[in-house]
Amino acid sequence: MTRTTPSTRTAEAPGWAPTLLICAFIATAQMTWGAVVPVLPIMVADQQLPTAVLGPVIAAFAIGRVLVNIPAGLALRGVPPRALMLATCLLLTAVTAATGLVTDPALLVVARLVAGVLGGAAVTVGFSVLLAGAPSARRGRVVAVATVVQMSAAAVGATLGGAVVAFAGVAAAFAAAAVPVLLVTIIDVIRPARAYWSSFERASAPAGRPPVPRGDRTADLALVVALAAVSFALFFARFGIEQGLVPVLAYEQGGLDPLGLGLALGAGTVLSMVALPFVGRAVDRGARTAVIAVSGIGAALAVVAFGLAAEPIGFTAAIVGYAVATSVANVVPGVVTAEAFPGTRSGFVVGVTRTAGDVGAAAGPLAAFWLAERFDVSIALGVVAAVLAALIGWFGVVVLRQGPAASVPAAT
Repeated sequence: MTRTTPSTRTAEAPGWAPTLLICAFIATAQMTWGAVVPVLPIMVADQQLPTAVLGPVIAAFAIGRVLVNIPAGLALRGVPPRALMLATCLLLTAVTAATGLVTDPALLVVARLVAGVLGGAAVTVGFSVLLAGAPSARRGRVVAVATVVQMSAAAVGATLGGAVVAFAGVAAAFAAAAVPVLLVTIIDVIRPARAYWSSFERASAPAGRPPVPRGDRTADLALVVALAAVSFALFFARFGIEQGLVPVLAYEQGGLDPLGLGLALGAGTVLSMVALPFVGRAVDRGARTAVIAVSGIGAALAVVAFGLAAEPIGFTAAIVGYAVATSVANVVPGVVTAEAFPGTRSGFVVGVTRTAGDVGAAAGPLAAFWLAERFDVSIALGVVAAVLAALIGWFGVVVLRQGPAASVPAAT
């Protein structure tokens, strides 16, 4: 009988408990900004500041994220990931809670900038560790679970912020937004996700590895660009369409009221959460190009449908179809990143793709509303649909050219 030692336990593939803990780091870091979305306008009004202050405040947070994504990924090459994550989350907790006490507009902008840096770093580190440590046989399911946890946290975060600010005020709402990430940090201090932290270190390439052949470097560069393109496309559409034109169209032509729109968005979230585990299992069994093709085509068609649906049922169906398709489109890029860029290499790639996504989030609303105003809503929707189909399709071609990953066994 083989005796299990601490060293052999460390080498075991991570189970679902540590997986959920790493996912919780990512999700609760994102909750620190999702929870304060309904709070910031009230904070500005309570302090009798001009509404225009919200522009720099919101932009400062986004700028912080853009500035930190790639540096945080590169920092993983020299800094232990667990130490970096714990320190970042503790600082994020403190800054988020303290922001509720700020009364000076300039300090508020600075606080949100710092929160953007810390939050972006936590998410980049979390995803890098998750992708590096996910067992090869179930990477698709791990990425799917991470997406489900994020979606759940986003819904809970907005509800938490709105409820607390309504009953206890702005300062309490910021403090409440900081509590979940603090709890997850404490849990990891007491019972760390050791399998992931150690897996990240084991997966990292040794300093003396042979140089990468030039052809492989070219293929790696093409894959990084394709991964960044998918991230850009999804955020471009999310902020330009889902959070931009869709609410306007829902009220003007779709026949939905605010409650109906909320229910439609909620239905899209719920069905996405139901579908993702099955999609993750399919990806683990090798159905990658099929998932990429279906999600890309489905997302593009749903965007076009927003311009055609003129009654509640049709518009709701378009919202649900769009939500499911874009959620599914996130799975394969995460799996491919984990396989092609193991260990500390994943940090840089995650940083690049997240930066591309943030750029897409900024460009999406500007492009969509400009096109709708300058030409027509149908033109705006057509352009966004074309961007989705073209960039997701390009990613699919790059993945197909690379062929199946030999290191990935069939899921059981």
